[in-house]
Amino acid sequence: MGPDWYCDEVIPGRVDVEVLARTEHTLAFRPPLPGFGTDHVIVIPTRHVASLLDLDDDLAVELLATVKKVAARAVDEHGGCQVLTTLGDEQHNKHLHWHVAVGAGVARFVSRA
Repeated sequence: MGPDWYCDEVIPGRVDVEVLARTEHTLAFRPPLPGFGTDHVIVIPTRHVASLLDLDDDLAVELLATVKKVAARAVDEHGGCQVLTTLGDEQHNKHLHWHVAVGAGVARFVSRA
């Protein structure tokens, strides 16, 4: 994977992905090799934005609406999901991306009540 796999490969259509949602400035798709979970969707802006810390407010509204749509579908189909993004050294691809994931491999938090 290059420095910006999303801009270099996904957005121009050089890699085949299953598109679930597309808006003027966002794209939601299932990656060819799911990173985790039994159902894994990635949501990205279609122009380069390095991370959440670089996201402008106008694009944030559209991007979050796409994340919300994908997450609602996951909740309807699976009963729940995990939505996350990473920053800094934890970010393997320096293009803002949100993971919406369901099932085995997502973080589980145990209640200590």
